[in-house]
Amino acid sequence: METINDPSFIASIGFIVVAYVLGGAFDNLALVLFRLFNKPGFSGRTLAEFKKRHGENWQIDFKDRDWPVLLAFIRTKSFELANELDRHNALSIMLRNVSLGLLFLAANSLIQFFVSRDPVNILISIIMLLVSMLIIREAVKFRKLFYDGIYETVLAYRINLENAIKPVRSAAKRSKVEKE
Repeated sequence: METINDPSFIASIGFIVVAYVLGGAFDNLALVLFRLFNKPGFSGRTLAEFKKRHGENWQIDFKDRDWPVLLAFIRTKSFELANELDRHNALSIMLRNVSLGLLFLAANSLIQFFVSRDPVNILISIIMLLVSMLIIREAVKFRKLFYDGIYETVLAYRINLENAIKPVRSAAKRSKVEKE
């Protein structure tokens, strides 16, 4: 009971609540930043690349806007696999929010430079800006993994292995080899 009354514990809970509220409030702004590095229609471009890679061998008749339904289908087959795909999406969202936070810190360091004229602040601002751009690119990669994972998994569920993978040698040749 002593832990609950500890001021540092109460402050920590307060910071968590404030961080959650601010994260939700700034998520749309982070999405705008994400779209600067990633043009709208990303799921469509990912599906087009997927069809280019696999369309020669498989009939792919779903659309990019079907990904929520496809993900729900995957959840009915394998909840663990769906969680792994959701993890890619969550990492993408988290990274774009971290990138936005770094941009805020870079702006803060830039303001500090103008106030104090300390050149270290401009260096810190540039470094944070570069790291922010690297992180947003990683967010784009995880989003691509999310869509690719959905499309590949649905394609894998459609494969009938008995028809797709056939033995090279006939049964007669196998029995002859086994006898020797």
